[in-house]
Amino acid sequence: MNYSTSQQLIKNTKIFLSLKLYTFFDRLLEKKGTFYGWGRKKSGLKAVALAKKFGTSFVLLEDGFIRSIGLGVDGSPSFSLVEDNVGIYYDATTPSKLENILNTYDFSCDTKLMQQANKAIELILQHNISKYNNALNLPKNLFPKEEKRVLVVAQTAGDASLKYGMLKNFTTDEMIQTAIEQNPDATVYLKIHPDVLSGKKDSDITLENLNKEVVVIEKNYNPIALLKHFDKVYTKTSGMGFEALLVGCEVVCFGMPFYAGWGITTDKVECKRRKKQRTIQEVFAAAYILYTRYYNPYKNRACDIFETIEEILHQKTLQFHKA
Repeated sequence: MNYSTSQQLIKNTKIFLSLKLYTFFDRLLEKKGTFYGWGRKKSGLKAVALAKKFGTSFVLLEDGFIRSIGLGVDGSPSFSLVEDNVGIYYDATTPSKLENILNTYDFSCDTKLMQQANKAIELILQHNISKYNNALNLPKNLFPKEEKRVLVVAQTAGDASLKYGMLKNFTTDEMIQTAIEQNPDATVYLKIHPDVLSGKKDSDITLENLNKEVVVIEKNYNPIALLKHFDKVYTKTSGMGFEALLVGCEVVCFGMPFYAGWGITTDKVECKRRKKQRTIQEVFAAAYILYTRYYNPYKNRACDIFETIEEILHQKTLQFHKA
């Protein structure tokens, strides 16, 4: 039996999973099974504790890397889910299923997987597909043509990836100062998280104290389209850092996100468990294909990354014609 202690999790993941609520009476009867929870949130911590207590297994869940058209906090239906029976991808303090894949998988022998990864990356770059796909298109003259520019990515306050990302107390202010010092001939831009721009969450930086040299991007522009205008990106643990790698940017990580430690980023911290040198395409194949399950919420069926991209584009076209 597959259990969760969270009714909300069961409701939110019902298109992906069939889970039973683990009640007080189940506890009294010491019923055993696989316990499901959401990442390092309360339900995830309970799932790990119950699995340990009964000597069974747990699975931690999180949104996939191509999640939806709109924001999750606004209730936009999800296309993807990751399931991890080792840890969770953003927690670098312990191993995860994704980390184990990247340490052990023989990508060179799986030509079909790598062909799929390359094709998916091509589609993502062509159509500017991101985790959320409701962002604004970039105005043609947003940036001066002859300007050199670097981007610092801010995150939401209390983001779990910041807590578990091995940051060593690095702050966004320190990232900004480093970006200014390392790029004296460039304009430094700051990207604010879309959940902050929507008013749903607080930022990890106080804008009132921001260095006056920094230009704040205050609108929710499409991340892929935006990144195409930058050569270098500074981040703590943001998933946008991996999108920057897909675009071709140099990426400096002040924490240890899932894509750091494999030789494709400049890292301020070290994770000794990450032993392999991987390509951007291999990390993509592991994270977006091997580690992620896809489901089409508009057609109520399991799907793959290609149908997900196709459906997102289709739904956006429908929304455009309705507007």
